[in-house]
Amino acid sequence: MLRLIAAILITFTLSISAAYAAPAPTKVIDKKQAVTIAKEAENGKVLKITEQKDKFVVRILKPKGRVIDIIVSKRTGQVEKENN
Repeated sequence: MLRLIAAILITFTLSISAAYAAPAPTKVIDKKQAVTIAKEAENGKVLKITEQKDKFVVRILKPKGRVIDIIVSKRTGQVEKENN
C-alpha cells in the first residue's frame, strides 16, 4: 500500500513539473495573416507592410484617399490603429 501511494505521488510530481517545464505555445502572426487581419479591421488597399520586432505595420489607402497605419501584434494578432 505504501509503495502504491509513493508511486502515485511520484507520478503526480513528475506530471506537474513537466507541465511547468514545457513552454507555452506562442502564436506567431506572419505577414499574410497580418494583412488579412488589417483588412478585416479597415477597408482599403494595402500600400505597404513593415515588419518590426514585435509587430507589423500595414499601411492602407482608404476609399476616400486617406492613408492609415494598422498595427498588428505578431504575438497576439491584436489590432491598433494609428492615424497619420
